Amino acid sequence: MNGLVPALLLLTAAPAADFGTLTLFDDEVAVAPARFRTLDIDLPVEPARVMCSYEVLEGGSGVRLVLLKREDAARWLRGEAHTTEASTPFARSGAISHRPAEPDQYQLVLDNRLEGRGAARVHLIVRVARNDDNTGPVRLADPRKGQILVWASLGLFAVAAVYAGARIKRAIDRE
Repeated sequence: MNGLVPALLLLTAAPAADFGTLTLFDDEVAVAPARFRTLDIDLPVEPARVMCSYEVLEGGSGVRLVLLKREDAARWLRGEAHTTEASTPFARSGAISHRPAEPDQYQLVLDNRLEGRGAARVHLIVRVARNDDNTGPVRLADPRKGQILVWASLGLFAVAAVYAGARIKRAIDRE
């Protein structure tokens, strides 16, 4: 326990840019009908993970979030072929978490062109996690293995309970 306090003090004293999460944007955004809004994201160091989430507060059937390199965003806006880093489907809320392969200049696009009839008011949160050493996506555990573990634990408990009960019964019978 005594070693925990100095460790926590070291963590709080370390500069936030070296590790941890930096919030770039946390605000409401208005997106006009059949339009989109962009946000520049510069990632000068690696590794870094871009984490974005949104929720439509008012407006149409939904928006989508698209993360592109800045050059690809310009191509996309001109209607040319481009590469998308990450995106969500059109929805009332959504999120992306993407670790770009290389540091570069990126652009986040909030797209409201699904219906094109009404404006959308969206709460957008954009965070960057620096020094993210995660090697891959999070995977869920296999449910079958979980069931095997639970039943094996219950079986082991039952065997231990029967054994203990038998010893207690023998001890009572001896008296």
